[in-house]
Amino acid sequence: MNILFSSASIDVRIMDYDDIPLICKADNDESESNVAYLRNQLDNQNKKECSALLALYNGEIAGYVFLYYECRWGGLSNCGLPCVIDLIVFEKYRKNGIATALMDIAEDIAKDHSNKVYLDVCLNSEYGAAQRLYIKRGYIPDGKGVYYEEKVCETNAICKNDDELTLCLVKEL
Repeated sequence: MNILFSSASIDVRIMDYDDIPLICKADNDESESNVAYLRNQLDNQNKKECSALLALYNGEIAGYVFLYYECRWGGLSNCGLPCVIDLIVFEKYRKNGIATALMDIAEDIAKDHSNKVYLDVCLNSEYGAAQRLYIKRGYIPDGKGVYYEEKVCETNAICKNDDELTLCLVKEL
């Protein structure tokens, strides 16, 4: 196993295909679409497009994140910048430093590719903790306003406050 970080209770390592059923079980989502999504991320990792990082808390799967080296999605898609995608920490493991550990490793890897990294965060209240985490870590808005389905919302645009309404945040590394 490729351990990238280890503390008394948290380990972060590279995710592999054998982890998929365990992640799905931990996430209570064993649907074919979730399995396919994770498999696709690992296929992209094998193509050297991203790093798939898995966090364990006292040996149990607690969360994951993907870092794409030249991201094709989000507010700054196709700009040649690395992007953090899908930082997930399962509910029962939150407030234990897992998101911080995952982000620390993702940002360290991003430094090998650029002096900046970005992410898109959803604006609805379900993502309030993530919004606060990113701001505390030094991420700032890209200055273009909000996006809906990866397109800038023009002034007075009517939007739906779902997972497609995002703010693009950038951090200098």
